[in-house]
Amino acid sequence: MNSRAHAIYSSTLGLSLQGHEFQPHYGVQLIFNDTAESVLLCAAICTQNPSCRIFDYDSSSHRCRLFEADLTNGAIIAVGSQMSIVGSVILSASLYASMYNQSCSACQENRYQTCSSTTNACQCPGNSYWNGSMCPLTLFQNVACHQIDACRSDLNLSCIINYYVLTTNSTETVYALWNTTACSDSSLASNGTGIGKYYSGEGPGNAFDRNTNTKYTNSGACNNTASGSPTCGQNTGVYLTLQRGASMLVAFRLATANSYPQRDPLMITIEGSNSNSTELTRGSSWTLLYNGSSGISTTQTRLTCGSTQWLPTNSTWYASYRFLVNLAMNNGVSMPTIQYSEVELFGY
Repeated sequence: MNSRAHAIYSSTLGLSLQGHEFQPHYGVQLIFNDTAESVLLCAAICTQNPSCRIFDYDSSSHRCRLFEADLTNGAIIAVGSQMSIVGSVILSASLYASMYNQSCSACQENRYQTCSSTTNACQCPGNSYWNGSMCPLTLFQNVACHQIDACRSDLNLSCIINYYVLTTNSTETVYALWNTTACSDSSLASNGTGIGKYYSGEGPGNAFDRNTNTKYTNSGACNNTASGSPTCGQNTGVYLTLQRGASMLVAFRLATANSYPQRDPLMITIEGSNSNSTELTRGSSWTLLYNGSSGISTTQTRLTCGSTQWLPTNSTWYASYRFLVNLAMNNGVSMPTIQYSEVELFGY
């Protein structure tokens, strides 16, 4: 059944047999309880409410109930009245793939994703989370979870995951990069001033020293001039081989440097490799694991961490990782470098 009461909020709905209603596991899942003249109008009310994923309607009493729920946290049950019916919003990955993490113009007035004021990109709406392909509802107490944002934070629930920081703080050799994009060969940057350089004392190892008072800066294709350009520092980054050996990366977090928010990374890529050290400058040795937001907001306080970003689709253990910044926060403003104080890699 397609409800077209409002074209932007159109949804595909599935209907149960007559004589059924929805039974939620938790009272908070009921978000609307009123009357409607028909099941079609009740369906339209659900369709125009982004939080609604299930509704039920009783044509004898005209009761229309909307639920922020699905069949993982509720059930369709048989009832005595043959006038009651349940409708469910049918979701698929195709509803999300073309919009998630894209500019807000892609999800204007869309029921499946919303414009985030933090990232200025399309994100999952409230009480849902990104699992790598779509936005399922966040979870209730004692339900198995696999990422930190999967639980109902409004109910003070959090997902406890036994992951750890993959780097050892001091024993990894971190290589600085410039003029490098995902899946391409690496160009090594060096200490100094000018094109393909990073500032003395602000080298790549600072990004993994667990100290936000140090930072890594990279000029990329620019000459370290004060004026710079809007693209200075883009396509720069690092690669390193973990001293602890092959590990599975599940999440990461960046911290801002001490100054100039326009130099913060906005969009980044992460790749993994199990090639030997002599092959790590070759683009063919890397597998793309993540391409998206850095987690740093446009209003991020200096020397603080952005939001944790997850890699829910990665299930491979890699010995080496490559981190690249492909877009800065500058929004067209000229700048001489990209800079950040920390890159935290979380995993097993």
